[in-house]
Parts: sequence; structure tokens; C-alpha cells
Amino acid sequence: MKLSSSLSSFRDAFLLMLWGIFLLWLSWKGQLTIYLHPSLQPYTTASGVLLLILALFVFRDAFLRSGDHHVCCHDHSHENGHDHHPVHEDHHHDGEKPSAALLLFKTILLLLPLGMIVTGQGTAFTMTTVLNRGVVDDLRKLPSANVSEAPTLAETAPSSSSGPMPVQIIDMLYAIQMPSYREEFEGKEVELTGQVVPMTTGNPKGDRFQVIRMFITCCAADAKPVGVTVQYPKPLKVPEMSWVKIIGKPTFPMEGGRHTAVLEASAVEPCEAPSEPFVY
Repeated sequence: MKLSSSLSSFRDAFLLMLWGIFLLWLSWKGQLTIYLHPSLQPYTTASGVLLLILALFVFRDAFLRSGDHHVCCHDHSHENGHDHHPVHEDHHHDGEKPSAALLLFKTILLLLPLGMIVTGQGTAFTMTTVLNRGVVDDLRKLPSANVSEAPTLAETAPSSSSGPMPVQIIDMLYAIQMPSYREEFEGKEVELTGQVVPMTTGNPKGDRFQVIRMFITCCAADAKPVGVTVQYPKPLKVPEMSWVKIIGKPTFPMEGGRHTAVLEASAVEPCEAPSEPFVY
């Protein structure tokens, strides 16, 4: 079974329109931060507008093709006063048409990313992903993280009148490389949110685990897990890759010939995933 070129064009226009509307919806809802670095978000919004414009042109072309096909068949049927029914002749106007199965496969392929985003799978990383990519605990392994341009702790974690100071994992990794940055952590109680990853090595007493966040340079596809070690004397009763809120004091001991970050936790509690799961 072959499909006409006009039907294929209508399908292309529909997909362009769907993607354009979806990108603009993500931008309007402020959800682009879940998938893209902030510097790329304005370009993505502009791309949504361009996709809608392209969809209008493709719709117009499809309507014109549909009209031309009708006129063409009408002329064939009345040529020289005779009724003709050219079953195959009109199939050669635009060359070979894609089969229905191939067109359906391409359509599903283009709709699959939308389905993953709608169902929340677009940013769902498993333990297998973390193991395959490896937990980064050294900023020198992240070319996009410039230590010389690191913000001060006061800029990244606004102080509050009471309670632990909220910080990010990336802040502690900056502190490993910068002595002046480490001094800002001394004697302070902090609050850290991340996902639990068990430690299979470097954990002789069984009282350590890693807490990670996904660091993105461009988009969710290039996300790398960055993490620090958490030392917690009590049994940890949360599943791996679950989100937890940790309260404790940062330390930066020498281990393996270099400074490392270890958060000595006083409390570990399950929590909801943050609205922006990535760090930049």
C-alpha cells in the first residue's frame, strides 16, 4: 500500500506543528530548565516559533498538492471524450512514495521523545546510567566547570537567619580545588539535596554512601553525575537513586593523596525531587 505525497506532507506539517507547540509550552511553563542549559533556552524558544512557521508552509504545500492531484485525475478521466481510469499512472508524478509501514515507523520515532518527556522519562536516570558514566568527584574532569570563575558561597547559597545553609554538590567540589572556598564551609552546618548511590569501594566501615546530582553542559543527553561522599553512622534505609535531604558538616580530608569532600551527616531524610534536578 502506498500513501500519496499530500498525505505525507500533512503528516510532516502536523509533526512540525506539534513540536513547535510543545517547545513553546515548555518555555511558557518554565520547564526548559529541566532539559537544557539556561544559555540555550532562548534559542530553543525561537526554534519553536520557526517550527510553527514551517508547519504553515508545509500545510499550504500539502493543500496545493491535494488540489493539483484532483485536477490531474479529472483531466485524465475526460481526455478526448473518453472515460479513462488510470490506476497506476498518477503514481509516477512524484516518484516512489513511502510505504505505510515506513511512514508509521518514522512518525513513531519522531513522537517518541515527546512521549518520554510527557511521562517524565526524559530526565529519569537509573543506577545503570550512573555506573556507566561514572561519578565525577573532581572538577578537573568537567571542562565546562571553570574553577577560576567559581562564585562565592554567599552567592550560591544565600544565608538564612536560622537553620542549615543550603548548598549544592558542585559547591563542595569547588571547595576541593580552592582553599579560600573551603574556609567558608568551616564550622557551618549545611543542607544538601541529591540522589543516593551506594559505595562499593573506599567504605571499610560501611558507613558511607555517595550523593549525586546530574551536571549538564548542554542538555540532558550529556549529563554527568557529580557527587560527594556522605558519612552517616546510622543504617541508611532508602533505595538507591532515591532523593534525600542531608544535614551535616562538610569536611575536606586528604584521601588517596588529595583533598576530597566528605559530608559528615547528622540527618538523612527522603524528599521529593527538586523542580530543577540538574546543576550547571
